[in-house]
Amino acid sequence: MSPSVLLVDDESDIITSTFSALRRAGFTVHSFTDPIEAINHIREEGCKDCRLLLSDIRMPKMNGFQLVRTLKELRPEMKVIMMTAFEVDKKEFEIVFPSLPVDTIVKKPFRPSIVAEMIKEIYYSSEGKKIRKQNLI
Repeated sequence: MSPSVLLVDDESDIITSTFSALRRAGFTVHSFTDPIEAINHIREEGCKDCRLLLSDIRMPKMNGFQLVRTLKELRPEMKVIMMTAFEVDKKEFEIVFPSLPVDTIVKKPFRPSIVAEMIKEIYYSSEGKKIRKQNLI
């Protein structure tokens, strides 16, 4: 069974390109343009083997911060990569949101193949430690 990723972004072009890159990298991808649907999918025992969330921050209905908090209640072990078009780095993010468990941040626009490699590193890191990549994209 291939490792699974939960992908959430309200922009369908981001979903399409990232979905394709992750599939080529060997991941099973559960993708949603609506964060509430993603939560319902997890609650209904979908994506049982999802160990990583790749989510946009700014979305309608529910923002990425709310999504992370809800999913961490359901799956505390889930790793998190946030995507944003805003200029923010990991250290700034930790100052503003110190209690939000985010492993790394990806700035849009990005190359989906690079994000796929980041996810591989997080998935296969021997100690499960946080991978801190800055300004990769």
